[in-house]
Amino acid sequence: MKKLTTSILLALFSATIFTPTHVEASWLSKTWKKVEKSWNEAGKQNSSTRTSGSSASTIRLPQRSEYPSRYPSGQEIGHHLGGAERSIAGVYPNATYEEIRRILGAPTEEVHHEYRRDGEQRAFMRYGGITYSSIYGQIERAGVIEVTNRDATTYRGIAVGDSLEKVYEAYGRPVRIYDDNTWFYGVFIWQSDFVYGIQFINDGEKVTKIRVL
Repeated sequence: MKKLTTSILLALFSATIFTPTHVEASWLSKTWKKVEKSWNEAGKQNSSTRTSGSSASTIRLPQRSEYPSRYPSGQEIGHHLGGAERSIAGVYPNATYEEIRRILGAPTEEVHHEYRRDGEQRAFMRYGGITYSSIYGQIERAGVIEVTNRDATTYRGIAVGDSLEKVYEAYGRPVRIYDDNTWFYGVFIWQSDFVYGIQFINDGEKVTKIRVL
């Protein structure tokens, strides 16, 4: 009887010692494979994120220092924007105030024949964040359009508040970058009033005002 009891105890001891070891090893093996799989999937996601992130940040914006400080006198620089490129809310620069009213209706604010301190007359019509103003004393026409908020976009969909990266994607490299970092697209003649195009005034990161000439 004593021998039988001892045999049973030894059998139980063996089962306690050896069997869990085999089960534990099997569980670890399966679990480790799951861990490796999750790591691999996480690694692929991180790699994908890094790739997409790096591709998004590969846009190198042009700098003012890359442009000449002077241009040939009398020569047209840049290219004319065609079609509706220079229109804002369906109105082109140099439209008469009668035409603007006919297209957009009654303005938020308007001023005509006001004399400035320099003696030049001025006039403008404002529609929310869009202002159509006279320049060079031509008070019957709005020679410049300015947008100061998101009430309107350019023909290519750029609005105040958009990033310079978005401007670059829509318009490409600016024809000129002014000393204050304003981006210009269009055509101009150095040191003259001959300027036709779009200016994107910015704070170095985002567009703060759009001016169409």
